[in-house]
Amino acid sequence: MPDLPIEDRLAIGDLVTEYAWLLDHRRWHEVADLCTDDAVLTIRGREIRGKPGLAEWAEHRAVNQARRTQHQMTLLRLEPSSDPDVVTGTAALVLHVAKAGHGGTYVDLVGEYRDEYVRTAAGWRFRRRHLVQIEDF
Repeated sequence: MPDLPIEDRLAIGDLVTEYAWLLDHRRWHEVADLCTDDAVLTIRGREIRGKPGLAEWAEHRAVNQARRTQHQMTLLRLEPSSDPDVVTGTAALVLHVAKAGHGGTYVDLVGEYRDEYVRTAAGWRFRRRHLVQIEDF
């Protein structure tokens, strides 16, 4: 299997970081820009399909999500494929949530994202993102 060029590793790392930053800064509508048109995200048992699904998901979050979070993404592991424009990988997640009344934080979830990244004209994007909680490893 071919090595993944450092430029691609850095770009995919930036993509993963941007995803977490957008969630933590409540900019859910911008997450769709990080995904392909046919992307499928599976988060906590919910399957979100394509740009229309992402728009619906973002609107739901904007209306119903009052909590403050920090998505701590680490341990990015990338696996190149025979296609230089497709990479799979995992990124560990520890999700911290602020307690009501600003009394500290708690860990809401520990797990990993299992991803498929695709190089597009706009750069690397998520085509698949599946969140797996640690108890399901």
